[in-house]
Amino acid sequence: MSQAAVAEHPSVIEAHNLGKAYFPHARPLTRLRAALGAQVHAERFWALREVNLSVARGEALGIVGRNGAGKSTLLQLLCGTSTPTTGSVHVHGRIAALLELGAGFNPDFSGRDNVLLNGPLLGIGREQLLARMDEIIAFSGLGHFIDQPVKTYSSGMFVRLAFSLATSVEPDILVVDEALSVGDGEFSRKSFDRIQAMKERGTTILFCSHALYQVEAFCTRVAWLDGGQLRAIGEPHDVVRQYDMFLAQDAHAAAAGAGQGAQAAGATRGHARITHTRISVDGRAGDPLDVRPGESTLRVEIEFASDPALPAPVAGVTIDLPIGMALTCAVSRTDGVVLERDAGGSGTAVLEFPRIALRKGEYHVGVYLGHENAVHMYDSALAVGTLRVEDRKPEPGLVSLPHQWHSHRGPRP
Repeated sequence: MSQAAVAEHPSVIEAHNLGKAYFPHARPLTRLRAALGAQVHAERFWALREVNLSVARGEALGIVGRNGAGKSTLLQLLCGTSTPTTGSVHVHGRIAALLELGAGFNPDFSGRDNVLLNGPLLGIGREQLLARMDEIIAFSGLGHFIDQPVKTYSSGMFVRLAFSLATSVEPDILVVDEALSVGDGEFSRKSFDRIQAMKERGTTILFCSHALYQVEAFCTRVAWLDGGQLRAIGEPHDVVRQYDMFLAQDAHAAAAGAGQGAQAAGATRGHARITHTRISVDGRAGDPLDVRPGESTLRVEIEFASDPALPAPVAGVTIDLPIGMALTCAVSRTDGVVLERDAGGSGTAVLEFPRIALRKGEYHVGVYLGHENAVHMYDSALAVGTLRVEDRKPEPGLVSLPHQWHSHRGPRP
């Protein structure tokens, strides 16, 4: 569709009475007849039902819900990779989906060949692909491995190439389904920065994630699915709060059913998540924050919810360079601190950096929650705050380390 045609539609996605049913116990012939539109009498399972949705051009719509709520089914229907059982979907503009990254890659072909073969499926012509090839390779970080067979790639290399290709399309609509955890920490930050830049350019984004803090911070509107139906849609803070309360009530009911009698936790069983963060310098909040080197105090507050039946999670705070490299990291477990929680599993971890020793430059603050033994990460939030440091000292460097000078007359005795 042309850009002029796209501009005519204030809503780039319109779904009416959308539903998707499966026949999990039916014979293959029965499922085939159903797919062809014939009437069948096998028992249906509705993965999605009676969803009405309109997404405005340039909007970032978050989609939240528990596993099995219908989120992936909805995205597949909107992308056209699945056919609705009821209702209709109208998409105005070119769509790119980060659903199953690299699903069409041939393992025996090189990375370069796979880019050339899969690009046209995303709507990129061969000439455009050749013109963008160096940029795609550079973003993926594969270097000379681009000409090696994909079957020799690590899983991280595989998804990095697939992500680089998928986001080079410059679509009108980008669909993201838990795709920001691809690759290592540096590439994960690069991928989020690229999606953020697309959002700022006016790309419509559908953003599906279990990281509620990230959804609330990134999206302009949030839809909550449960049991295949749309439970709520509206302002991110309001919908995420409703979803929080639903999870808390569900966890409380589960605990009561097990005879545990614990208060409700604002996180699903076996998990922990960040519910809110606050970054301040010398008592002032905001973003960015101005820091006086060697004088200011940085304070990071992490509110979290966790399963009270499990040990308290571990909190971590990183201060990163703009390129994604961690300058320093503080972890509660390493410092011998056990986080306190109420009976429902909620708590607040507070970390202070007094007289912070950063030198001139810009830095990002990140936070995360991990397993009590630090072998699994529950939740994380990248770049929740930006520190801006101006230093009048002309000497180079990123930090000022504690030091002492000594002077002697003549050679040291």
